[in-house]
Amino acid sequence: MSGPTLGDYVIGVEGLALLRQALAGDAAGRAARAGEIRDLLRQLDHGTRLSAPVGTEYDLRNGYQEWSATYDQPLRLFPIEEPPMRALIDTIPPGTALDAGCGTGRYSTILAERGHAVIGVDQSGAMLDIARRKLPAADFRDADLTALPLPAGSVDAVVCALALVHLPDVSPAMREFARVLRPGGRLVISDVHPFLVSLGWQAQFPAAGERGFIRLHSHLPSAYISAATTARLRLRSLAEPPLTAAAVVTPAADIVPAANRAAFVGLPAVSIWDFDLPG
Repeated sequence: MSGPTLGDYVIGVEGLALLRQALAGDAAGRAARAGEIRDLLRQLDHGTRLSAPVGTEYDLRNGYQEWSATYDQPLRLFPIEEPPMRALIDTIPPGTALDAGCGTGRYSTILAERGHAVIGVDQSGAMLDIARRKLPAADFRDADLTALPLPAGSVDAVVCALALVHLPDVSPAMREFARVLRPGGRLVISDVHPFLVSLGWQAQFPAAGERGFIRLHSHLPSAYISAATTARLRLRSLAEPPLTAAAVVTPAADIVPAANRAAFVGLPAVSIWDFDLPG
């Protein structure tokens, strides 16, 4: 079966915007969305660019190989996700910290600046190469989040940023995080909010002159709580900062900008979890 077209995606965004504006009593917005939908359908009948694929899908390893060259450029969710993550990391006393799914070392660098001895794990060799150049003193390892190459009770903190959304099930990784934590240790997680993933949000990036994307998995809060409880982790806090207008960079943004904003702005962007492992 062929993948979705750009037209499929844009009309879906229009529909989401129409639904949100209808429930908000926005008559002008409803009229604008209905008119744009009619125009888009006419365009689809005449074989415009809307008939092109919405993007090229990559698997996890090849996607991050391609994405590594531009990953450190400002990404749409980073300005929303980083402030609450930094605030939590600032409350963790210096020790040995694991950056799980470290990528290019975005949080490894922050942890090192705060006095932690850093271990980073990731499955992308290309991303790890960049992390090693940034932070030569850290210990970076090619490894899976569901089979961490660390002994039990060996770290004081685990940070996992925007990575669990790539796993079909969070439970194995959460068990591993709890296993490597020392009693009293902290686990700080950010993830793409399941609302967005359920509405078609994917990890998109520039790839060979086109739009690439990696498919994400939606994990409800109940999945995190169930996995944490089973692993004996205790929830300290959960934050869900909303999407801003600057962050809603989607395949529809340049085609139907007003609808794109109406569809997404204000929806929860990320989940920021803070757990600890009781002594």
